[in-house]
Amino acid sequence: MLITNKMDKSFSSRSVPIWFMRQAGRYLPEYHTLRNKERSFLKTCFNPEVAAEISLQPITRFDFDFIILFADILVIPHALGQNVDFVNGIGPVLDKFELNRNNCNSDKKALKILSPIFETIKIIKNKSLPKKIIGFCGGPFTVLTYMVERGSSRDHKKILNFIKNKPNLTRDWIKKITEISIKYLLEQIEAGADLIKVFDSWAGLLNEKEYEEYIIKPNKEIFESIKKERKKTKIIFFPRKSEKFIDIFLREINCDVISIDQHLSSKNMDYCRKKEITIQGNLNPELLFTGGMRMVEEVKKIMEKYKNNKHIFNLSHGVLPNTPLKNVKQVVEQVKNYEFTN
Repeated sequence: MLITNKMDKSFSSRSVPIWFMRQAGRYLPEYHTLRNKERSFLKTCFNPEVAAEISLQPITRFDFDFIILFADILVIPHALGQNVDFVNGIGPVLDKFELNRNNCNSDKKALKILSPIFETIKIIKNKSLPKKIIGFCGGPFTVLTYMVERGSSRDHKKILNFIKNKPNLTRDWIKKITEISIKYLLEQIEAGADLIKVFDSWAGLLNEKEYEEYIIKPNKEIFESIKKERKKTKIIFFPRKSEKFIDIFLREINCDVISIDQHLSSKNMDYCRKKEITIQGNLNPELLFTGGMRMVEEVKKIMEKYKNNKHIFNLSHGVLPNTPLKNVKQVVEQVKNYEFTN
């Protein structure tokens, strides 16, 4: 079983736990009340008392089964020395940064910068709630993508040109980000995180050879390094938009939980069942936003599809801004009270 003690029953074939990516944040009015006091998103992430309160807001309102740490995957480039800002209506904006291993902070300095995040986890842990805490980081390739693109991108030309024209530098930076990510995750676990998740949001950009090099290899290193130090800690991987390579991912990395955003074939479902890999997902956030019977029917479809697998109900990506609270409440109640067909 993935979760022990009180949560063991959550992984029976008749009880499915639920949490949402970005469950803590921008769609909640209480989140905006706090953010109005601290305008800087990054400063909010690094304010342990406030970040802990934000992490717990969706638990108080909806009674989700897991607490996801309120932070951001871009704290890593920030800690390495690249200035990061979050601009309303635009998203993350990263300063121009010379991608040279000599032009970044040491791991020791980076972890010191990241230390408030560990304090956030300790504050949550000290609440002694009957919920498991999820810590996280970005996948190395995804983090590098933001560093090269200097923010969000529609076509990702910069990172695709970067890996094509500067393969050695790409490998150097993937290695650097992998190393600091492992240390960052281990510190989160030491602080009290019960599970960790690796968000590789831009995994789907790559061809098979690149996928093996920049997704499989670093994620496997993260998995094996964490398991070497913390064997019992469960790890969730989210290689977004990886449908055509998900079978490779599953067979190369014997992960505990695979978070999916798209279709998972019967063959891969059978493989997960055989290997006792939990499947997490995968309601479209747009359906959560619009609500209605289409949402209700899709929840039912997902519950039935994965009823013979270990399953955590989640979204295929994060909760959208302005998602109606009543829709979130409705899905949580539907999943918690769901009666499976035989």
